[in-house]
Amino acid sequence: MTFTASRPSNIPAALPLLPGALPLVGHALRLLNDPARFLTAAPAHGPLSRVRLGPLTATLVSDPALTRDVFLDDALYDKGGPLYDRIADVMGNGMLACPHSRHRQQRRLLQPAFHKDRLPAHLDLMAAEITDGIDQWQPGRTLDMAAQAQALTARAIVSTLFDGTLDPATVTTMVQDMSAITAGIYTHALLPAAYTRLPLPANRRYTRAQRSLRATLGRIIAEHRARTTDHGAFLSLLTEPGPDGRTLTDKDVSDQVITFFIAGMETTGNALAWATHHLAQDPSLQQRVHAEAATLPPGPLTHAHLSELELASRVITETLRHYPPVWLLTRTVTRDTTLGDHPLKAGDTLVVSAYLVQHLPSAHPSPHHFDPARWAPPHTTPPVPGSLIPFGLGARKCIGDTLGVGELTLALGALTRRWQLTPATAAPVRYERDIVIRPHNLHLHLQPRHRSA
Repeated sequence: MTFTASRPSNIPAALPLLPGALPLVGHALRLLNDPARFLTAAPAHGPLSRVRLGPLTATLVSDPALTRDVFLDDALYDKGGPLYDRIADVMGNGMLACPHSRHRQQRRLLQPAFHKDRLPAHLDLMAAEITDGIDQWQPGRTLDMAAQAQALTARAIVSTLFDGTLDPATVTTMVQDMSAITAGIYTHALLPAAYTRLPLPANRRYTRAQRSLRATLGRIIAEHRARTTDHGAFLSLLTEPGPDGRTLTDKDVSDQVITFFIAGMETTGNALAWATHHLAQDPSLQQRVHAEAATLPPGPLTHAHLSELELASRVITETLRHYPPVWLLTRTVTRDTTLGDHPLKAGDTLVVSAYLVQHLPSAHPSPHHFDPARWAPPHTTPPVPGSLIPFGLGARKCIGDTLGVGELTLALGALTRRWQLTPATAAPVRYERDIVIRPHNLHLHLQPRHRSA
């Protein structure tokens, strides 16, 4: 069935400027300090509005249909703008940040690693790593779940990228560097360039983390090229000659590894942490997720169990609706056009936000209420196209979306089967100041579940 979303036809020629802009920094402080409130208030000013990112004025898209248009035409709305300028500083020309002109070639190169026939092996390896990590937790402990979830997903992505050949100290260093980098990307994208040149501790951490990560990856790639045996299907895919006989440079390989390490650790780890937060807040829901997983055979869960983890899957879908990977994305208009009825010029910057459209009451009733039941059959797809886009849409939709959702579902099943989670404090869980939607002050208490005979 084809669903045609209605598009607004009364967009004014002069778009409203969102309230709260300050001299020099624009709306940057509001986006840094309370992005959720700022973004969810924007639709009241119309489907399109103006937002100031430092000295730059951009167009914020607040309508699912128009957001969908932007994602589906990646040649007209190319990756660019202040956010992707900063992402490119970190990831170079990796598949996440590269322009349209290079994306198709890169996706063809990397697609074999994500072929559906490879997914079961990837998922089984990831689930085994996560289960091993979960089993090492100590009963009665209080965990910083954001940090622990990142540690689990870091283990999983290392097992896939590098066949588990990295020592724990190297993985820890990479995780720390990644966290400093993602925090720095958001600040550097929103604030004026003069701020980024100040010798502030945060700026120095950001620069130091980039250098450290590149040095670590340079060493890993050099060691991999020197091996006579194959370790790590993904890294081997990148270091071997392609169909055209061309071999990627170490810089090209490093760009891709950073891209997938961030995607596989940061975004997946944050989603797992938020899912545990809601289960800890809702003992009845947690018990039902546990009961579902407890019926499965002992040992690590595998891809074969995904179809039996229906409730866990719905919890993950609702988590990704509530907390998509990042607050916002920017795009650059490549030629004069119109979006809705509003004219845009080549070079204009657009801002799109999965968080915004996924919290629209018109698309998701009671959008701030965490409710996995909204995805129960037959409501397995969003009622409004463009209103559930945690991984994007179109040709540039995340290449690892199926792998990530499968990993999260198996991880949640394994975690609830082994442990009972309760909040360790009454203090509210807040957002970190970061481009990724990361929880702050998420501390959970662990008690072991009784294993069935």
